[in-house]
Amino acid sequence: MNKLFCLAGTLLFILGSLFLSGPANSMHEPFAWPYADLQVLRTQRVTQLENVLGRLEEKARAAATDKVIVSVLELSAFHAQAQRQGAVDGDFEVKISEMKESFRRYYMENYYLFYDILFIDTTGAVVHSLRGESDLKTTLTAGEAASSPLGACISRHPKSEVFIDYHDYAPSSEPAAFLVEPILKQNRLLGWIALQCSVNKINALFAPTGEEYETMETLLVNEKGIMLTDSQFFGDSSVLRAHLNFSNVPSKFAQGQGRMEVTDYRGQECLTTFQVVNFKGTRWLVVAKVDKDEVVTREFALHERYYTQRLLQTMAKQSCPAMNPPAQRAKKTAVRVDMDEFYRAERSQGLRTFGISTCTGFLAVPPGEFAYLAHVSNKDQTYGGTETNLLDQILENIERFDVSRSGKRELSFLIVAPHLDGLEGSLDQILDRGYLLSQINVLSCPQARTGEIRYDCEGTVITWTGPDLKPLGAHNIEDAVNLGKLMETIIAQGPPE
Repeated sequence: MNKLFCLAGTLLFILGSLFLSGPANSMHEPFAWPYADLQVLRTQRVTQLENVLGRLEEKARAAATDKVIVSVLELSAFHAQAQRQGAVDGDFEVKISEMKESFRRYYMENYYLFYDILFIDTTGAVVHSLRGESDLKTTLTAGEAASSPLGACISRHPKSEVFIDYHDYAPSSEPAAFLVEPILKQNRLLGWIALQCSVNKINALFAPTGEEYETMETLLVNEKGIMLTDSQFFGDSSVLRAHLNFSNVPSKFAQGQGRMEVTDYRGQECLTTFQVVNFKGTRWLVVAKVDKDEVVTREFALHERYYTQRLLQTMAKQSCPAMNPPAQRAKKTAVRVDMDEFYRAERSQGLRTFGISTCTGFLAVPPGEFAYLAHVSNKDQTYGGTETNLLDQILENIERFDVSRSGKRELSFLIVAPHLDGLEGSLDQILDRGYLLSQINVLSCPQARTGEIRYDCEGTVITWTGPDLKPLGAHNIEDAVNLGKLMETIIAQGPPE
């Protein structure tokens, strides 16, 4: 009996492993695994954020009753008043200098979490700060400063702790938030301290930390959809500069927590999970996201044999797109690409290859006004041959001379042939280089005998010739099948019955 139970358990384990490692929609939910990864990442970021905010709040409240802080404010306010009256002697200035130096050491030991601490008297004047920036000696309740978030807060004479959300803070030349604490002595208001929170501490929490997906990132945004953290896709800081697609923002804040497919701030289709975080009346949105194109390509790569068959079967069943009449284009000089060759040329110069039959035409268009065109024979590695390896040479040249690592995602590829014979080998080479299915477009025409590709400043045109060597018609690059979109359809359909 025990042996039977052991055997049954082993079989269940094996079947379970096969089930869990199968194609995405075997779970009846196409993107269950990436959503699970996103949720884990989002939960980590929310926990880290709440821990940091909790430490800031705890330190701010401790500062409000710290006898050293109270003494510094009281002494600084008295010193500022004496200066206004012109009644400060040398001994007093020495004591003030000693106090500042002593407090600087005390700050480093106890309040280093804060970028700066502003000491504000009851008139709204900043009477002391650690950094000594241009906000020192500013009266926050007068002039231009009165309309700033900090000035408006002090003008209201808050009697309890207030949080001021991140905003451009000119004296520091960077974004800042403040925890404002009223300072009391024997129930008498001495003024306030404004503990300045640098955005860098929050930003560091949301920096990429070797996530599994290249396009996976986490962001913190306010209720206006303005980013409070940097995007990994921008060279410059996006804090308070970049916006999420605002059409998605109100619904996420209303929902509070969940997941959603959206078009993101870069115009990319993404899977996202999100959660609202509340801090002292301020609401933020923590978003974990990944490009859908990468998820689709990763799913293909995990079950390549299965999905390659599905892609080829689906494309074989599709009829050739409707053709346009053969283009009547002005004859222009173009670089002619013969079989087993590839060339790079400017768009103004043009590229052309013809006689694509048992072979394949391959066009790579990097960002810019140029392209690579190859005429790949069935002796090439894409067909399992050994004589040439044109795609590898093209991709190597592009990555070495033409695009940066980040620019790779802006490339597009066009594979042209009457048949699909070399498609699998082409896919292997392109995807092995880290490109996505959404970057690959395929145009086949089974009823054609040969095809011709022409690339120049007028666009890309593919002209087909029938078995009788008469023109069949022409396609534009827009008529090609995008493999990313086709793969999405296949994933949504689920495994065959």
